[in-house]
Amino acid sequence: MPQSAVHQQFTAALDALIAQVKGDGSVLAAILGGSLSHDTVWAKSDVDLVLITIDDRKVAFRHVALNSRGVNVHAMLMSRTEFRTTVEGSLGNSFMHSFLAKGRLLYTHDESIAEMFARLGEIGARDTRVQSFRAATNVLPPLYKAHKWLRTRGDLEYTALWILYCAEPLARLEIVSRGLLAGREVIPQALELNPALFGIIYTGVLNTRKTRSAVHAALDAIDGYIGSRAPVVFAPLLDHLRDVGETRSCTEIEDHFKRNFDVGNATIACEYLADQGLIGKAAVSIRLTKKSHVDVQELAFFSLDGGAGPSLRSG
Repeated sequence: MPQSAVHQQFTAALDALIAQVKGDGSVLAAILGGSLSHDTVWAKSDVDLVLITIDDRKVAFRHVALNSRGVNVHAMLMSRTEFRTTVEGSLGNSFMHSFLAKGRLLYTHDESIAEMFARLGEIGARDTRVQSFRAATNVLPPLYKAHKWLRTRGDLEYTALWILYCAEPLARLEIVSRGLLAGREVIPQALELNPALFGIIYTGVLNTRKTRSAVHAALDAIDGYIGSRAPVVFAPLLDHLRDVGETRSCTEIEDHFKRNFDVGNATIACEYLADQGLIGKAAVSIRLTKKSHVDVQELAFFSLDGGAGPSLRSG
């Protein structure tokens, strides 16, 4: 079936479903997301639809697989209160924020929903900082793997695979650090923004025979990109250690960033920053269980800018 015919089929299916849903007084609004909203649909696509319902304990948040004129529709039902919580509570450029913000409000019976939807396009400075930090920390694990396989095995193919794993978080970092809204397909988006970098680490690695010079060039490009931006993209971690003013164990650091920002990989980010000479590395004394009588040393880090320096605190 020609692409234009597929689009027409999906649009007709959506229109038919929305005509039905509009007659349901418990559904206050419909938001179209996914490919039909801002991309290209094909025969195996489905329609992504968010349906905002009335605030009623009997209407639970759930995903429903619907069918309209032979087209699969993935519908997400959330109450008006859940929608408000999602809009106000999700970080700008998080997956849910981006999914909703790139969507299209098809109709609403409640103007407050339209106002909340309009605010989705606003990305604050704090959101940009946190999302940049998350993306940067997600670059590090595959980057270290790439270096390991090149250095210990000389395996160009497997090293190239780990370099490609770096491309997605690097693309997200490139986009969100510019204050732009990240789509679902971030690599093509970043390739347009920074063709010099992604031509080396993505298309240059993906589409050519793997040579030692090309693999080294890709690793050097990633190292240089992250290294030159480290004080900015890792600012939340640097600021935290500076603010606490004393050595913090990996457990404490991981807990802080997972609890407050839903960011993992804090320990590997600390290791990276210590290698770059931006923070200090130490150890603190802990006991492995509440009944332990033996002290062991846990890896810890401290700020070099006003931090207290190494210590051997008891756990």
